[in-house]
Amino acid sequence: MTSAACRCLVTLMFCALLRPPSAPRADNPSDPSAPTRYMVILTGSELLSGIYADSHLQYITRTLGPLGCQCAGALVTGDIQQDLHDALHYAAERVDLIIVTGGLGPTDADVTRPTLSEFTGIPLQENPEALQFLLQRFNTTADKLRENLRRQTLTPTQGTYLPNPEGTAVGLVFDNGKQVVIALPGPPRELQPMVKNQLIPYLAKRFGIHTIGSSVTMRFVGIGESNIDEILHKNMTLPENLIVSFQFELSRVDLTFGFSGHSPEDRAVLKDLQNQLLAHIGEYMYSDTGITLEEHVIDLLEERNQTLITAEVGSGGALAASLNHAEGAKRFYTGGYVAPSARDMAEILQFNPGISLEDPEYERKMTLAIARKLCGHNANQWSMAVSQILDGGKGNRYVWLAYGSPQADFAVEQAGMRDSGKTAQARLVDRALDLLRRKLKLTH
Repeated sequence: MTSAACRCLVTLMFCALLRPPSAPRADNPSDPSAPTRYMVILTGSELLSGIYADSHLQYITRTLGPLGCQCAGALVTGDIQQDLHDALHYAAERVDLIIVTGGLGPTDADVTRPTLSEFTGIPLQENPEALQFLLQRFNTTADKLRENLRRQTLTPTQGTYLPNPEGTAVGLVFDNGKQVVIALPGPPRELQPMVKNQLIPYLAKRFGIHTIGSSVTMRFVGIGESNIDEILHKNMTLPENLIVSFQFELSRVDLTFGFSGHSPEDRAVLKDLQNQLLAHIGEYMYSDTGITLEEHVIDLLEERNQTLITAEVGSGGALAASLNHAEGAKRFYTGGYVAPSARDMAEILQFNPGISLEDPEYERKMTLAIARKLCGHNANQWSMAVSQILDGGKGNRYVWLAYGSPQADFAVEQAGMRDSGKTAQARLVDRALDLLRRKLKLTH
């Protein structure tokens, strides 16, 4: 393998087993039931240096998977033309649809546009519509538009482009009639709307992508994908034509059962399979309607005409941030406090729980006291308090979670801290919300 290839193939992530290069493609346009296979190439030296973590692969696969698209693999390259060229060559031997992210900006480091043109042999030309969009965006004329910005109006002569209302770089579609290479912008706030509003309609027209006919998606928290899979195979008999797919993010797992058809018989089987599964792990499911865990907690509060307030030390406001994005949060989440220690939190809340710093259970007692203080005597107020991160020895870290209401009483539990940084915070949020939803259900 050449040194360039070694650089390009620094990261190779498999979404499914790749066929050997000599094997025939699975893509079969004549078979409408055959999945559309694709590969993703993620560009950006910042991804290989560890400065930023990739989120595009997860978003693309989660969005396209239910539409009958199957990710065959993913590659990560830096901002080097030869590396991107090598990655394209690798992918082109395996699939007829390649999605490239990043490198469409105005700088010299943005090499995706010229590299894709060179690789596909499809020239670029200035697109009048894309140019007009930029002129309006910057309120200028063509002769005054910066040259580096004007490069972003170059689109393939064979294929099309995907408009980008959120930014300056349009998406590019290189289509030679047999193979399609699509370039999407790097910023998530631009890529995600483009995938939903521009890419999916294009794929529907070009590849005939289709949704599952009849399906049910169950959302779980607090149980792993492998645990669910084991239960499926040990306790249930699944029809051969059943489509089963998993999507997971830390402590949350989405499981979809589906059939290609829409018959009442298919729907009846799906309902039976769902009931069978819930008989084993129903306590972990929080939704089969597509709502998030945060929205589920808010819905439970709304059903009871109750509100929630939080106080966070070890989670640094992550719980509050998560809840604030939920539908209906403004009405049922009354806000949160963040402080560097339990003592500081008590000062913010202006109370003295009278707990000695020498008490070996200081953090547990303080967290519980803070949760009680948040609610006061309001029977309709719920609270969740998170302690600072504590050292349990042998590298084990944990926090105390205190939660409840004057009406439902309060509980305090220890929650282990896996991983570190934002990942640890996200797992902690999942744990906190899971405890809240369970206790709220008990009060109904």
